[in-house]
Amino acid sequence: MTSPAPVLTQPKPPLALRIERWLRRAMFLAGRTLVRSVPFERMRAFGASIGELRFRLGFLARRRMVRELAALQGLPANDPLAKRQMREAYRINDAAVLEVLKMLDRRQDPAMLRARVEVDGIALLQQALEAGRGAILLATHSGNSALLVIRLAAAGIPVSMVFRESRMMDAGLFERGLAFYGIEGILATEGLKAYGRMLAALRSNRVVFIMADQGVKKARDGLVFRFLGKDMPMPAGPAQLARHADAPVLPVATVAVEPAWRFEILAPIPRQPSASLESDVESLLRASEQMILGNPQWWSWHHRRWRHFPLADIPARSAEDRH
Repeated sequence: MTSPAPVLTQPKPPLALRIERWLRRAMFLAGRTLVRSVPFERMRAFGASIGELRFRLGFLARRRMVRELAALQGLPANDPLAKRQMREAYRINDAAVLEVLKMLDRRQDPAMLRARVEVDGIALLQQALEAGRGAILLATHSGNSALLVIRLAAAGIPVSMVFRESRMMDAGLFERGLAFYGIEGILATEGLKAYGRMLAALRSNRVVFIMADQGVKKARDGLVFRFLGKDMPMPAGPAQLARHADAPVLPVATVAVEPAWRFEILAPIPRQPSASLESDVESLLRASEQMILGNPQWWSWHHRRWRHFPLADIPARSAEDRH
């Protein structure tokens, strides 16, 4: 159900904000140096080390996020499980970021990349494409899902990947890098142009890979929903795209991270023709939420578009509900 009004993020102390930005910038520059000098096979270990360092140095934000993650799972604020999950999230996702940068900075051996990812449920995706209306893969920020896209493209499945570029990245890095592997890149922030390219891809019976599990930058650009315990503006674009193209939406769950990244493509999310856009958006968000909470230690909780929103009141859950 939608919330009556957008909730603004709470301002952070200027000093804390400056320290956070400096730390993020320093880590990114260090990561870029590693990307250009270290083999892909060692990226994961380096990335996990950077994640460990960020987890330890960002103690103010980390403590708040650990409390929020504990509350979201109905755990006591000081439960050690939430801290272990947050630490793992930092390590896993910083490792994934470095791997992605390495793959996009220079073309890597496709056979070597394929050996580092496993994908279940490809038959479900191929079955969905038989209708000729394309298909939308709905993923979450949990590990290196770009490897999943490369694996699909290598299998002969035409894929368009929707992405966002950080201000710290070189312009065009994603689009150029994805082209190394025969993947069309679509920059999400290009507005109607991006939407038109996504729609054209679906009408060409391509797969559009997209994520909808982070809030939008401006409240007017989304619809406000309760997502992972926070009232925040969420993107309506993926749901609108599915309605416009009459394309199925198949969730992609991260089901393992060692020894290789492993993803599972699930059955299409049911959609009623008479449902409202708000209802369709909520269906996609609940599917994303379910995948994230299934393995919370792998989701990028430290992403700024979730962590800067205040936690809403969450009803207490019994021990029986948590199992």
